[in-house]
Amino acid sequence: MKKQLLAVSALALAVMSGSALAANGGDVQFIGTVTDTTCDIVPEANGAVSNVVQLGNVATSTAAAAAGDTSNLGAVVNFALKPKAGTTCNPAGMTNASFAFAGPLEVTGLAPQSGAATDAMVKLSAVNATGGAHDINKTQSVSQVTLTDLNDAAKGAQFSAQLIGGAQAGDYNSAVAYVVAYN
Repeated sequence: MKKQLLAVSALALAVMSGSALAANGGDVQFIGTVTDTTCDIVPEANGAVSNVVQLGNVATSTAAAAAGDTSNLGAVVNFALKPKAGTTCNPAGMTNASFAFAGPLEVTGLAPQSGAATDAMVKLSAVNATGGAHDINKTQSVSQVTLTDLNDAAKGAQFSAQLIGGAQAGDYNSAVAYVVAYN
């Protein structure tokens, strides 16, 4: 009887410990595109091909800041996503490219992934979207541009980023992933 009770107790403990481990969950996001035509898209900021957009420094801000105080707004930094130099994106029968963004997007913008400025935000905006300029955020994470604009070496898919300071001072670090689909 004692052996059977011990075996049942050990089995219950194993099941319960497995349940406790299963309670710690999360999600993994997989992003990709299947297409018969691909081209390499690269980020370009201030004439340099780089996947780092430097946003500069901004002041901290509190909810009690005076109306019209813009000291916590950084400079607007323009960048573009373009075909790699010497290439174009011309999928047969397609006229537009849709850029879908994924990352820590909130309604107000791009939240930090690391750094001490935990309440800072980046306002990320599509500049030359086919439907007009709009913010990239949790509710609108896709921007579409014409292939003519995308392939224009002076244009590409144009975006802007602006760091907005919160009450916490420190560094701000974040990133978004993007997937391009042609239609």
